[in-house]
Amino acid sequence: WLSSYVSLSTSKPNIIFILTDDQDLTIAGMQGMHNTQRLIIDEGLTFKNAFVSSPVCCVSRSSIMSGRYVHNHHVSNNSYDGGCSNQTWQTEVEPQCMAVHLHALGYTTFYSGKYLNQYGIPMANGPQHIPPGFDHWYGLIGNSRYYNYSISNNGVLEEHGDDYAKDYYTDLIKNQSLAFLNDYDFEHQPPIFMTLATPAAHGPFTPAPKYADYDQGMLAPRQPNW
Repeated sequence: WLSSYVSLSTSKPNIIFILTDDQDLTIAGMQGMHNTQRLIIDEGLTFKNAFVSSPVCCVSRSSIMSGRYVHNHHVSNNSYDGGCSNQTWQTEVEPQCMAVHLHALGYTTFYSGKYLNQYGIPMANGPQHIPPGFDHWYGLIGNSRYYNYSISNNGVLEEHGDDYAKDYYTDLIKNQSLAFLNDYDFEHQPPIFMTLATPAAHGPFTPAPKYADYDQGMLAPRQPNW
């Protein structure tokens, strides 16, 4: 979802981009998400005839970040050799991604969550690499996890364990974003572009404890190809 609003101090909108992972409409990915439905979907627009450029994870995310089709960003799969966060991406495509353009327009840019599947590995210049254009960077190293993961905290490795209160990744993204918003002076500072890229609903499908029994009784839709 892309949500925007205009602050009183500027004509440029503040933009919050929420990017979920593997949330499939065909298998009722919105089932049970009543607050999301009420607070976001019912207040905006739904594009019911939209298509992605590729169904492959890093390939599709590369298109989202760059605005390019696969044949122009050259990421062909989820591996480093397939272009995912490799040197070609970092030197030829990443410098032209949307955060760079928004930063040039005067936006303060913030990213928290999963970026590209091979981001932060040693061959991809490790957690020290911050994609150009971002002022505040909290990027997940590697693929979707909920516990026992590492992030790049503005270029510094930050390791997390399995303590729900401190480490559950979806909540960490929420807490990082709220801390940024609460400290930001919207009246006197530039507009913001904030990306929140959750690991959910991607496997390993580890729910927060408070939602452990939430899906009891729910069944996957019985489509013709079940």
